[in-house]
Amino acid sequence: MAMISIPSPCVGICRMDEGTGLCLGCARSGEEIAIWRDTGEAQRRRIWAALPARFERLGLTLARLPWTQGEILHFAVGKLRNREGSWAIGCYGAVAEFRAEAGEDCEIAVAGDKVIARTDRGALRLWIGDAVRALALYETPGRQDLRAIFLVISRLRAGLPVANGLSALGPDRSAIRPEDRGLALYDLGLRRTITRFCIRTDKPALLQALTPSLGQSWPGYLPTLGAAILRENPVRVVESVLGRAEVRTPIPPPGAASIAGPHTHLLPDLLAMDRELGPGFELPEAYAPGAIFYPSLPAND
Repeated sequence: MAMISIPSPCVGICRMDEGTGLCLGCARSGEEIAIWRDTGEAQRRRIWAALPARFERLGLTLARLPWTQGEILHFAVGKLRNREGSWAIGCYGAVAEFRAEAGEDCEIAVAGDKVIARTDRGALRLWIGDAVRALALYETPGRQDLRAIFLVISRLRAGLPVANGLSALGPDRSAIRPEDRGLALYDLGLRRTITRFCIRTDKPALLQALTPSLGQSWPGYLPTLGAAILRENPVRVVESVLGRAEVRTPIPPPGAASIAGPHTHLLPDLLAMDRELGPGFELPEAYAPGAIFYPSLPAND
């Protein structure tokens, strides 16, 4: 019986290239795809080893990584401990990024299939269950210059509750820090199925300003509420089905550059494009992005 520790290279793009007879998604031959379920571990390793050259031949830049659940977990913990790269949760125009800077205290914990990282300026929680897959995107074919690693899940399992307007969610019982779990959480109502962007606060002035705008649609309430959000600087909480990022750093004024470390982008013009990912970052329709690892800091929006 085939070993299940080596996953299939399939990325959900199942189209064969007529010239080479190879799949334009995973670069396997039709025969390799047909026998995969009954193939032993040694043969699976040989197939995986042949794929980089085929990707270069086909001009493909997106590939599934041959990582088990445990290896994905190990990767995430290692990058966080070594302060390598940054992690992003959200969608194009509404995203939180988490990164611990050199010399910054960062507490890291693993609890089952969850990884938690906390600094004074932000926090990250990733859920790496057995349904999570890791896809790598490269600048050029051949797998040399990594652009990003996507932690993805089947789109059928990726949906979050969708708020059609600014909504009070009550106490933030899922807050990463226990001391924050009694604070009020508000969904900004961006109407995205794979992510939600929230703010958390206990400041009376902001709580009072939020109340009249409850139920109003994004971005219609921004002219009256935006200034109060900038002034009171609530914690921003961005969630996907695979993770949560909490950002405590100051919100920069419009047009100012983001600070190093944890920060958020909330840009109405980009949100209006209704994209899950930015241009040049495309995933197979079967998968929804839950978290993204950038080996270096992405350019500011």
